[in-house]
Amino acid sequence: MLPSSPFDFHRQISPIIYHLNDLQDILKVKELLDSPYVRFVDQLNNQMAELIKAKNPAKSFSDLELATLVSDFFRENDREKYGVWVFFSWKNILVRLLPEEEFVLVRTQRNNYKITSKEQEDLRKKKIGIIGLSVGQSIAFAIALERGCGELRLADFDTLELSNLNRIKAGVTDLGVEKVVIAAREISEIDPYLKITVFRDGISEDNIGDFLSEGGDLDLLIDECDSLDIKALAREKAKAKRIPVLMETSDRGMLDIERFDLEPDRAIFHGLIGDLKFTDLQGLTSKQKVPMALKITGISTVSTRMKVSLLEVNQTIASWPQLASAVYLGGATVSHASRKLLLGEKIESGRYYVDLDELIKKESEAIPLVSKKSVKAKEYFVEHLPAGKYKSTYKLSEEELRYLIQKANTAPSGGNSQPWKWIFDKEGVLHLIHDKDKSESLLDYLGTGSLLAFGAALEIIRLTGANMGLELSIHYQIAQFDEDLIASVLFYAKKDSPYTVTHADLVKGIDLRCTNRKNEERELISPEEIQEFKLLAKDLGVTLEVQNDLGVLVKLAPILGGMDRLRLLHEQGYADFMNEIRWSDKEAIDTKDGIDIATLEMGNAERAAIGLVRDPGTVKFFRKNDLGYGLTKISDQTVLTAGAVLMLEADEYTPQAFLKSGAALQRIWMKANLTGYSVQPISASLFIFHRVNREEITGFNSGEKEQIILFKSQLNTIFNLENQKEEMFMVRINRASDPSMRSFRRDVSESLIIL
Repeated sequence: MLPSSPFDFHRQISPIIYHLNDLQDILKVKELLDSPYVRFVDQLNNQMAELIKAKNPAKSFSDLELATLVSDFFRENDREKYGVWVFFSWKNILVRLLPEEEFVLVRTQRNNYKITSKEQEDLRKKKIGIIGLSVGQSIAFAIALERGCGELRLADFDTLELSNLNRIKAGVTDLGVEKVVIAAREISEIDPYLKITVFRDGISEDNIGDFLSEGGDLDLLIDECDSLDIKALAREKAKAKRIPVLMETSDRGMLDIERFDLEPDRAIFHGLIGDLKFTDLQGLTSKQKVPMALKITGISTVSTRMKVSLLEVNQTIASWPQLASAVYLGGATVSHASRKLLLGEKIESGRYYVDLDELIKKESEAIPLVSKKSVKAKEYFVEHLPAGKYKSTYKLSEEELRYLIQKANTAPSGGNSQPWKWIFDKEGVLHLIHDKDKSESLLDYLGTGSLLAFGAALEIIRLTGANMGLELSIHYQIAQFDEDLIASVLFYAKKDSPYTVTHADLVKGIDLRCTNRKNEERELISPEEIQEFKLLAKDLGVTLEVQNDLGVLVKLAPILGGMDRLRLLHEQGYADFMNEIRWSDKEAIDTKDGIDIATLEMGNAERAAIGLVRDPGTVKFFRKNDLGYGLTKISDQTVLTAGAVLMLEADEYTPQAFLKSGAALQRIWMKANLTGYSVQPISASLFIFHRVNREEITGFNSGEKEQIILFKSQLNTIFNLENQKEEMFMVRINRASDPSMRSFRRDVSESLIIL
């Protein structure tokens, strides 16, 4: 056991320098040298030999000549009073060193002439502050090794944990020690004469002024802290004092430079967070921080593996990753940039990359591209018409026809693909053809997703036609899955008043019907309303099953979330997703189909997560390594805020059953919207279940198939308990304010052919 010591080994940061022309210092040194617990290192003669060589660079000395010159020097200068002793209390080591000027000369001699003597002298006058000592530690070391300043101010409140040892130069003996202490000690062991000022409580509103200015303004601020609000605070204050700021992100070697010294009006973070201030960023949750951090770093410039990692935070990893290789690369780039900046070289604001994956690059792997839909000629669709089989006794005018189709085209369809082609033949018969180029996808298995859309569209024609005073009949033509001709509509007469048909009052909900993905406060649907929904499906031969118990919905959410993840990991599923999302207003307006991202009603965190998935490499990495579990949480609130989840079920798996289920869906949706409820489909999993249950080759690997089968069995503990029915479609219903945006529809002229 060590005896008690006057030194606080846990808190001591700076070494003690003893000067040998001071009697008190001499007595302290003698006490330490006599202690059995203190190790001493006296290599003064070797240091003197190096000093002689440094002062005489043109001369070559033999070992004997050097030894003689050292002896001669100490014959003229009392060795016992020359230089200093430096005590590193945390190691109980006493070291003999040259005086400061000679020490600096010898230690930096190998910098010449990458750094000239004049530049070295100029750098000694500079003050650098570093906030954050994870990445910041390597930066501080690199600057200290080059002696790139005369004072380092270090700030961090955190202590070393075991998980830090993948990137911080420390050891297990340092666990629990403050990071700022570890860094300061390490630097002082490199150069005990270098001034180090530490802020052990990190940076706050209370001490940022002292950090930047006490003892003279900093010449450069280096920000490597994790806290978004402190990042903003530091920049706001640095900007006010015209102090430039550097930041390294440990991803793709990105170096960020903000020259507030030259551009005092420059927006912090290059304007990437708009007018947000330090106070706006205080108290953000981890979920809220992700989109803000991505705004600062830039989604498009983040590496694929960092995107993967961000989606895995709080799923399979506890925090975002940092690798030693990236951290030490950051130390090098920031040290280099800081030196050039402090010496007055031209360093402009902006972002610079030293991406090792780009510099050391294998032949790039193929990444699945989003396929473009082809456009079939009019003749292709006409070929599928039934030859001379039907004739209408009333022929619609073009105005009536276009009005009817415009209403029918408001029907819901998977990914808002609008997979219909309407042909009005010479006999006045309206035919519905499946435009497969618009709907082929993982989820449109055997065309079943499209059949639901067709059933909904035909129900709209039935209701709209009756409201127009049209007497009509709808004939299902499709007999087998994958056939192109779906149905034919015959018109018999027209009168001035509406025809009476079942559920005619629902016609008022046609224009009202839309997908609303807002998640607002949960409100249960009354039993009476549920019964009304069930009756709307029942007379079509479709069963409606309803679950509104929150405990049940809690079990349902991970099933649907898990299936959403598996869909995105599937090559075709991912391509479908990329193809159907419209990432901007312009895309949505130009195409008038697909899912406008504005209609997803996502918060900033969810939108950021979806943005990360835009990189195909991210999803490829997920699949290769069985990751991406963060994707399972994106739709949690969709289920958990539902007033009820509704499952449409049929007795058989036939095209006609899907058409009737589509009609039932349209009825229920209109009724819900008319009574103030919002509706959102949550059916992706069902189409995958059908595919995996009926096909050998699905594009899913064996492990994914096992997960899908497990999810299906879990679903059948909630819906279709006896598994005697066919699960056709599922929606959630809730109370919500009006949607932020409604999906666009293509013009009638793009889907209607008149012969």
